[in-house]
Formats: sequence, C-alpha cells, structure tokens
Amino acid sequence: MTQTLSVLLIEDSEDDALLLERELIRGGYKPCIHRVDTIEGLCAALNNGEWSLIVSDHSLPGFGSDLVLRMVSESGLDIPVIIVSGSIGEEAAVMAMKAGASDYIMKDNMARLSPAIERELREAEIRRQQREAEKTIRHLAFYDPLTQLPNRRLLLDRLAHALLASARSRHYGVLLYLDMDHFKNLNDTKGHYYGDIFLQQVAARLTNCVREDDTVARLGGDEFVVMLENQDPCPDHAAFRAKLVGDKIVATLSQPYSLNDYQYFSSCSIGIALFHGERSQLDHLLIQADTSMYAAKKAGRNTIRFFDPAMQKALEQRVELEHDLRQALSRQQFQLFYQLQVDDQGRVLGAEALIRWRHPDKGLISPADFIPLAEETGLIEPLGRWVLETACAQIKTWAVCPFRQHLTVSVNVSAAQFIQPNFVAVVESTIRHAGIEVARLKLELTESMVLRDVGDALAKMKQLNALGLALSLDDFGTGYSSLGYLRQLPFQELKIDRSFIDRAPTNDNDAFLVQIMIAMGQKFGMEVVAEGMETEQQLELLKRYNCKIFQGYLFAKPMAIADLDAVLSAHFAAV
Repeated sequence: MTQTLSVLLIEDSEDDALLLERELIRGGYKPCIHRVDTIEGLCAALNNGEWSLIVSDHSLPGFGSDLVLRMVSESGLDIPVIIVSGSIGEEAAVMAMKAGASDYIMKDNMARLSPAIERELREAEIRRQQREAEKTIRHLAFYDPLTQLPNRRLLLDRLAHALLASARSRHYGVLLYLDMDHFKNLNDTKGHYYGDIFLQQVAARLTNCVREDDTVARLGGDEFVVMLENQDPCPDHAAFRAKLVGDKIVATLSQPYSLNDYQYFSSCSIGIALFHGERSQLDHLLIQADTSMYAAKKAGRNTIRFFDPAMQKALEQRVELEHDLRQALSRQQFQLFYQLQVDDQGRVLGAEALIRWRHPDKGLISPADFIPLAEETGLIEPLGRWVLETACAQIKTWAVCPFRQHLTVSVNVSAAQFIQPNFVAVVESTIRHAGIEVARLKLELTESMVLRDVGDALAKMKQLNALGLALSLDDFGTGYSSLGYLRQLPFQELKIDRSFIDRAPTNDNDAFLVQIMIAMGQKFGMEVVAEGMETEQQLELLKRYNCKIFQGYLFAKPMAIADLDAVLSAHFAAV
C-alpha cells in the first residue's frame, strides 16, 4: 500500500521541488507537499500544520537551514528534518547534524532520500510510542485506574503546592476527607463489580460538586479527599464555606444510585480540616481530616465534622443562630432602635432606625453578628421589608403629634434589597399602605451598593426621587468615592463615615478630608451629616467646618421607642 506522506518543503526552486516529488513517488510514497520559501511562511506552517517530514534546502534567500532547525526546535515539534542541498560542505553538514538535522542529502545523490525517510519515520514512530508509554506510566503513577481521579501521591504533591500558595495569599484552604457509609455491605452482597460502578458514580458526583480548579482524589477503597484552595483569609468564613460544600456533597451522595439493574442508596461521613500556609504541616493534615471523619461516623454518619473542636463549636453556634434567625421574624423578636439626629443649634431633626434582635435566650444580639448571616441566607430581604414597614408606622404615629410630625426617619437599605427588580414598587407600596408623608422618610444607600451597577442604581434612584423620597449616601469616604459619580447620582444627603470623625481632631489629614467632604457635599446641594459624634472637641471642629447636622453618642445612643419618646418629650418641653 502506498504510504501518504505530509511533507513541509522549504525550497525556493520550483524545479527542485518537482525533483523531490518525483523521487518520493519513485520511493513508494504518495507525497502531499506544502512548499514555503520565507520565514513567515515557515512560521505559519509550523503553527498550523501536521507534518510527517520536513525537507529543507541548506541556503535560501534571507535565511538558511540553521534558522529552520532552530525554529523547529523552539516549536517543540518532534519532526524529522532532512536537508537536501547541492552545495552544503562537510563542515556545514556536521554543524547541521549537531543542530538537530536527521540527515543531509546531496541533490546529485537523491537515491539516498527514500531510505533516509524510511529510517527517520521508523525512529519517529519509536519515539512517539515511548512518549505514549511514559504518559501511561505517569498516569498510572498519579491517577487512580478505576475512577481516573488523582491518587494519594498526586494529592500530596498538590497539597504541598497549595500550602505554599496559601502562605503567599494568606487565604485558607480546606481538606474534606470522606468515607462512604456501609460500603462493605455492597461489596459483600452484590460483589466488587457493583462496588466499582458505585465508586465511579461517587467520583463523578464529587467532581460535579466542586469548582474545576479544586482537587478530588481517591485514596483507595471508598475513601476520597476534596481539596479546596483560596477560600478566605478569615478562618470563620472559610469554615462556613467549607460547610456549605460539605453539606452539598452529603446531599448529592445521598441520592439513589443506579447500578445497572440495581438501585442502591448510600450516604457519606466527612471530616474537614483547614490549612493556612506554613502553620499547617503536610503530614498532619490528612490525619486531622481523617480523625474528624471518624468523629462524623461516631456522630451517626451522613454528616460532617471539623477537626478543630473550637471551630466545630463556633460553626454549630452559627448554624444554630441561622436556625433561630429564620424564626425570629415570625416570632416578633426584632425591634427598631432609634438614634437622634440634631442640628448645630441642638434641635432634633429626626432619627436613624437601627434594627436589634432580642433573642429569648441570648439576649440582645448585635447587628454585626446577624446582618451578615441574614445577607448570606437571603433573609435580609424580608427583614429589610419589616424595617421599612415598622419605620413607616412610627412616622405615622408621630404625624399626629404637633411637636413630632416634622421628624424624619432614615432607613438603611441592604444591597440584596436594592438589586431586586421590584424594590421601588415595594417601597412605594409600603409608603402608600402606611399613609405617611413621603418627605418624612429617608433611605440610606452605600457607595459600593450604588456603584455595583450604576445604570440600574441611577434609574431606581430617580424613581425614588420622583416619589418624593430623599436619598442619603451612607458611610461616605469608605467605598469608591468619585466626584463624577457623586455629581450625577441624585442624593440629597451625605453622611461622613465615623472613622474620619474619630480621627479628625488629632489627625490633620483626616481633618482636611472632613472639611473637603463637607464643602463638596454642600456644593452639590446636599445636606451633610457627621456620624459617630462622641466628643465636644469633634463637635467644635465640625461646626467650624460649617457642618450643620450631627448624629452620635454625644447627643444620644440608639434607644427603643419608649425611651426615645421620653427623651423627645423632655426635649420639646424645654424648647
């Protein structure tokens, strides 16, 4: 059978190209020749073609065989290169062979060409088979033959690299060590054939549970390890994310398995260990994760356990808090506290509504503890709606009191609320249902929330303004402050973050920034509120900078409505 030969010919002579083609045909080949005579043509051919053989003239206009050999070498291709020349000298031929040429043929002795090609193709095939064998050996050395997952050796190698990466990034990584519950029963009753099918399906499910750059490895039997890298610099957050992945794996592996004609149910026990750079020891990590996996077995299986007892306890407390949080709203455990806002004459202008959770067992829980959890779980939306409704109800109550009907209430809006397509409609419906004067309500938005999607934010803000609502830019200076955005976004109020106020009396740079913020806000037609006022020194400085509105412990702490009413009664009685 005639062998097809894909040849890249580097030759500037058409006659010599025809001569080569005839010689190849005479040698029993069916040549498919692509001829180039420029460096650009050679580069394109090496990048885009698959060649059985390269035949090159020794000397072409502008370049020679030395450049050809170097380009082939740099491309990483294993292709025989035979130089065919009518003028190559012995010294040049030796140099070409040292540079990687397979052979050189004189044009007056073309009979040597076919034997040389046959030899080089045979040797190229031997090299290809050797590479495939090496690839197979490497795969067997580093991969589990049943599931095709990384084995223990490759896992340890990747874990060593992960520890170095963790030390650089300061982010935690996670090991999840899992064992299938009662796997021995399957092998004993149905045989290893069914057991192998089951393990393959477990491997596939595990791979689908994690990101593409995470590692899923099989250590042997029914034991698997999942390694998650680059999780979070905070150990609590990393642990919580690890638990989410662990819960997902537990749920996924507990779904029924179809083993040919047999439906099988199983579950898994997972132990979790966190690692953080050099503080973690490679030899101990798998032991820690394995130990916690056995703790999950002892706890009844089909569950997860963390190696660190303190972290396990903290995580259990967080889960318990989430459980309580889901019931707190229906059980009316939330209440609004209010912090007064006053002007430079000491007159009360309004208050900011601040949510508090009065837990029946744990007492008053700080918003810093439950607001992030509410955001992560999606509970922030119904919680935010309750805050808005309660604040509007308070405005309605004050509306019938002559000395209080002018008071405003500021309500913080979460990012999860604001991005909802129906946010404006919900606000409008709440105001209409409460029957309040719109001017008495303010909504506080943060810079990061608004600048996440400026187009969407601008449209919603204009709709809210059209309803008569005033919008306040909260925590100004801590996000992505931009004069351009500040100019085009329709805020009516700017609240300087307390971190600048704290340092302003003792830090000239912060004092200067506060002065600029006040002047800038007023220049854009906004009222400016200084948050976190705690000392007379701060108040004196802010008044000197022409700030007119203040909020902070210097005037009043956040308080329940009953206490606030008492303070207001005393205030207006004294006016």
